[in-house]
Amino acid sequence: MSEENDHVTMFPMPQPIRPTTPRGTWVMLTVIAILVLWSVWSVLLPTVRAVPQGGTPQEMLAKGQYQEAIARLETTVSRTPLQREAAALLLEARLETGDYRRALEQGQEWLKTAADAGIAERTAEAAYWVGEYDRATALIEPYSSLRADWLKGTLAATRGQKEAARTAFDRVVTQGTRRALTPEEKGIVAAALVELGRFKEANDLYRDATRGAPENSRLKSDWGLLMLEKHNPGDAEGLFREALEANPNETRALVGLAAQAAGRFESKTPEPLTKALAVNPNLAEARLLVAQIHLEAEDYKAAGEQLDAALKVNPQLADAWALRAVEQYLQGNPAAEQETIPRILRQNPAYGKVYAELGDFLVIRRQYGKAVEFYRRAVETDPDLADARSDLGINLFRLGEEAEARRTLEEAYKLDPYNVWTVNTLRLMDSFVRFDAFETPKFRGKLHQKESVLLRPYVEELLETALGNQIGRYHYAPPQKVVFEMYPDHEDFAVRTLGLPGLGALGASFGPVVAMDSPSARPPGAFHWGSTLWHELAHVITLGITDNRVPRWFTEGLSTYEENTARPGWGDQLGPEIIGPLKQRGLIPMEKLNGVFVRPEYPAQIGFAYFQSGLICEFIAERFGFPKILMMLASYKKGTDDAAAIREALGLSLTDFDAQFRAYAREKTYGFAEAVNLEWANPEKSLEEVRAEIAKNPNNFFGRLRLAADLEKQSQLDEAIAQAQAAKKLFPPYTDDGDPYRFLAGIYEKQGQKDKAAAELLEWRTQKGRDPETFQKLATLLQELGRTPEAIRTLEESLQISMYDLETHQRLGEWYMGSNNARAAAREYQAVLSLDPPDKAEAHYRLATAYRAMADNEKARRQVLAALEIAPGFRPAQRLLLELSGR
Repeated sequence: MSEENDHVTMFPMPQPIRPTTPRGTWVMLTVIAILVLWSVWSVLLPTVRAVPQGGTPQEMLAKGQYQEAIARLETTVSRTPLQREAAALLLEARLETGDYRRALEQGQEWLKTAADAGIAERTAEAAYWVGEYDRATALIEPYSSLRADWLKGTLAATRGQKEAARTAFDRVVTQGTRRALTPEEKGIVAAALVELGRFKEANDLYRDATRGAPENSRLKSDWGLLMLEKHNPGDAEGLFREALEANPNETRALVGLAAQAAGRFESKTPEPLTKALAVNPNLAEARLLVAQIHLEAEDYKAAGEQLDAALKVNPQLADAWALRAVEQYLQGNPAAEQETIPRILRQNPAYGKVYAELGDFLVIRRQYGKAVEFYRRAVETDPDLADARSDLGINLFRLGEEAEARRTLEEAYKLDPYNVWTVNTLRLMDSFVRFDAFETPKFRGKLHQKESVLLRPYVEELLETALGNQIGRYHYAPPQKVVFEMYPDHEDFAVRTLGLPGLGALGASFGPVVAMDSPSARPPGAFHWGSTLWHELAHVITLGITDNRVPRWFTEGLSTYEENTARPGWGDQLGPEIIGPLKQRGLIPMEKLNGVFVRPEYPAQIGFAYFQSGLICEFIAERFGFPKILMMLASYKKGTDDAAAIREALGLSLTDFDAQFRAYAREKTYGFAEAVNLEWANPEKSLEEVRAEIAKNPNNFFGRLRLAADLEKQSQLDEAIAQAQAAKKLFPPYTDDGDPYRFLAGIYEKQGQKDKAAAELLEWRTQKGRDPETFQKLATLLQELGRTPEAIRTLEESLQISMYDLETHQRLGEWYMGSNNARAAAREYQAVLSLDPPDKAEAHYRLATAYRAMADNEKARRQVLAALEIAPGFRPAQRLLLELSGR
């Protein structure tokens, strides 16, 4: 958050359990809940000492040597009479490796001969993991140990019996206050405190427990899971790694690390999950996490296989059925709401998480309105779901429902003051007192007070122009005014758009609400704010026209297409960062394109997906006509998939479409991949090496640029020009440092050929050059050539990348006045004043002259008086005042 937001005290940052970072998804929280449950049940290990070399079985278990422990313990328990501690430890080892059925069978056999708490607890746990909850309850009912009461609470919660669960967890805590506890017993009490919402006490107790047993991997894992649940992944990871040092097969820590990786939206299954499943193939939380990853990538077949595997082990697992409901719903299968959700609620009437899961996946798909409906149902079903309530508030905020959003977030804060997203969003809302509101015919907007005077006229004009343009072309108008917000602090913008995978870093559209960085959030030249604004407003159209059913690739593709075609020089540059993946990896198949926006295979793939999606939309518009794009949007509104939409609109199968687009892409980028070899951008290459390379490969773009630069240094200008012109043809989109356009312009200017220099820089601008100084140079050249209208357009365009440049506004004001455009001049002189110029008297006077030319004498008089108040002896202002006074 920005420094100014530090003053907001209504919702101060909570004192975190440890430093805070973003939360993960609901599936991650579900995984944490299962892991804690499992860890508590397995934390109390009996000690069996009479075991041969290699350590005791208990020591083997602590080190993750599960199969070795099982082999030794099977020998021990085969003797008579039964060694109860060894039997309990054998059941523990079977649970660790997922052999739940064998553990249940053995435990029940042993309990027939003698009642034993340790055996009964582990047998009940085995019954739980295979979904035999009634049997688990009967097995544990006679016992009242810490572990037994914990299990009773968990079984009650599984059935939605919240009061019974709370009572059982209270008993655990009460027992813990009556006697001295071992570190392992402290872990059980800490877990009960977590279930009761007493997170600070739980944290303190985990810290105390791990001090008493620093090598206990389970306690470290449990503490890490609490950190992860309370949005502290940095310290959680440290604890998981400490746990794995003690026990490399500690599946709780492995899945905890995997949950963190899943929250980063990486495409591949995290390696720790693979290892965890090797230790325990029946590990439910691992299966659920893999299923989540596949669902987010829209690989429903793979997700279904993981859910089938989890449900085969435990047919009653509500968390797996919840993801099954997601899998069905996302594919348009009515069984999700007609069969699966009712099945879950019959077992557990308080299981609101199923609705929260659906809400989370719909947010990923940008279906915010429907997500809000599901979040409402989640908190109605279980009012204690703090994260779901927070998500409800955040998504209401995304839909522009600020009053209800605030109320909901305040409720979420009361339930969980450690949720940093709840807190940060409330603090952002509090900061709106420092924003100025404005309205236009189509928008309700907010600009920060420190820059609203400068930005408002430019923003208002572009908003109306951009949306009006797209309304006319798409034949769709938003049903209400669009909310538009600009943030001078990128961290505030990040809070506004939190938790959305794959979002561009500059702007975001939720449909009826658009948020973006203001021009001041980025260095000059790093950000074309007008292009970003146009891009985000295209989302308003495409999301709205399809009821938010448009796939991510198509809405991003159309937004990219729209900004590329809005005005010359707008849109993102086609640079080496795109050509590299194109050259090395090729195009993304259509069937995988949408999933890339959620779980890319490599960090730069999202940027490439934007480029490819935009090129696809260009291909459709160019080869089939823009009306076909409207037909595809209509298809998506009906809920069709890509294959059906393309078949209906274009008459092509997905395979044929892929083939035709690939041919088009090759045509559009022909030679770029061959020409762009970054190795030859290396300045250490000798001139002889460069010449030899070009002789062998004349299409080497960077090689020709390097040769041109060396020739220019040797004053061989004609040959330097020839090499630069050749380079320009090889890769026209290149406008970064050392580009051929500015290189040629520099030579032409030295030769006195200003017209040629200007032509090169105009082409550089059209190819999306972004350097503010080059814009100034081009404007100067054009003005010197008597091409003032073009010079003005150049400076106007420079404001899109360098809004805060005082000289640009001053020059524009002067040139507008010279062109008899006093209204535009007044806007520029007002901008000069808002930038706190060193000569304010002069700025007021200039603004007065513009108002005078507009025949607005009252405003002119106010500005003249302001100038004279600063500089009473300012003669031009004195004369203007006399003129205004009719003297």
